[in-house]
Amino acid sequence: MSRQGLQPTQTWRLLYRLPLLLAHALLLPVALLAYLPGVRRLPTHGQMLRARVHRWWVRRLLAICGVELSIEGQLPLGGSLVVANHVSWLDILLIHAQRPVWLVAKAEIAHWPVVGPLARLAGTLFIERGDSRSRQKVQRTMTALLKCGDTVGVFPEAGIPGPPKVGRFHSRLLGSAIRARVGVVPMAIRYRDPSTGANAHDIAVFGPGTGFLANAIRILSYPRLRAEVMVAEPLTHLEIGREGLARQARQVIENFYVA
Repeated sequence: MSRQGLQPTQTWRLLYRLPLLLAHALLLPVALLAYLPGVRRLPTHGQMLRARVHRWWVRRLLAICGVELSIEGQLPLGGSLVVANHVSWLDILLIHAQRPVWLVAKAEIAHWPVVGPLARLAGTLFIERGDSRSRQKVQRTMTALLKCGDTVGVFPEAGIPGPPKVGRFHSRLLGSAIRARVGVVPMAIRYRDPSTGANAHDIAVFGPGTGFLANAIRILSYPRLRAEVMVAEPLTHLEIGREGLARQARQVIENFYVA
């Protein structure tokens, strides 16, 4: 979005997409019925009802936002810790578009409009930055969930780099995978313009100093984005420790991201 404001075509896209977003949001109470005990585990086309409805609702939300989804690979069955690079708030939806995931996120997201309430409903684990007690509590919860066979996701960069690159991976939260004896799954995320194939990082990025509302308007007023997601094979050599796992996961993601 320029300093002069939105162009006419951008305004029309907003006028088209915002009512669709509102209508989709109104379907949320109906979708939440699939989360009720005794209902969520009902089988439907090879999936539990909760997972199928969850996946449909998130993918429809991405489509309304003008985001095309391209996924290479798939998440393994059973407990696993997904580690992904971080570009945009859309990354949260990209992970949930594959299956229900317990995603660790900074506590500020809980107060964002629209995204905050959705994150709470999806089962996000909010962590206070720089608070050791908050981190330890989240780590214990992560370990318990992984041992129960759930999928947990983290963004180990602990922030969003402004430039198009993969930042340093912090390893503290990866210790939960070692304690639960589950694999670490690297997941690479990048954004392109589907009409030209050019990198669309500058459109999607939610970098330092960027407000959520301004970023959301920029994305919603853009013609289309293609979100490319690569799910790698799990890293299972847990004896290399959390630092080793962080380095290996970052290298796998960087190899895809810069290609």
